[in-house]
Amino acid sequence: MARTKQFDYNEVLERATEIFLERGYDNTSFQDLVNHMGIHRRSIYDTYGDKKELYLKALEKYSNFINQNYFSLINDQMNVYQKFEVIFNYSAFPKENCPKGCLFVNSAIELALRDHEISTQVDLFFDNTKKFFVKLLAIAKEKKEIPQDKNIYDLASYLNNALIGIRVLVKCSPSNTELSTIIKTTLSVL
Repeated sequence: MARTKQFDYNEVLERATEIFLERGYDNTSFQDLVNHMGIHRRSIYDTYGDKKELYLKALEKYSNFINQNYFSLINDQMNVYQKFEVIFNYSAFPKENCPKGCLFVNSAIELALRDHEISTQVDLFFDNTKKFFVKLLAIAKEKKEIPQDKNIYDLASYLNNALIGIRVLVKCSPSNTELSTIIKTTLSVL
């Protein structure tokens, strides 16, 4: 008779995501995963697959988490500057219990050059962020919140690149004042 799982799939996947974000892929051993996830090695294999499959599931979960937070943090009453300020501050000033940085930035640096499947996921995440920015900027252009001659695709690429930079920089622990100044300067293009 098959045994039923005695753990919450998403909760345990969240623990895997946390340790990958904190330590990276290569620096996280399978035993680290067992210890941090709190389930047996066999349960990890049976439920999530091998380490790489688990990592891909963690990337998907992380992507959904970030996208949901972006949508929940902004609203139609905000102007374009306020929307981007909220998005950049979310990345620059994570909650106290959240590891600093970004799993996709880490993946781009650590794995993208040697693993096509992970590279594809990283590209997709960055491309989806850029498309989201294009939508925000198109709405802003319609509302005349940005100059009509601004190329929203170029601006979205610039802002996406700047956000990636913020996600890298936060791992170096600059002061909050420095991060705020960088964000303010970046968003001055709006």
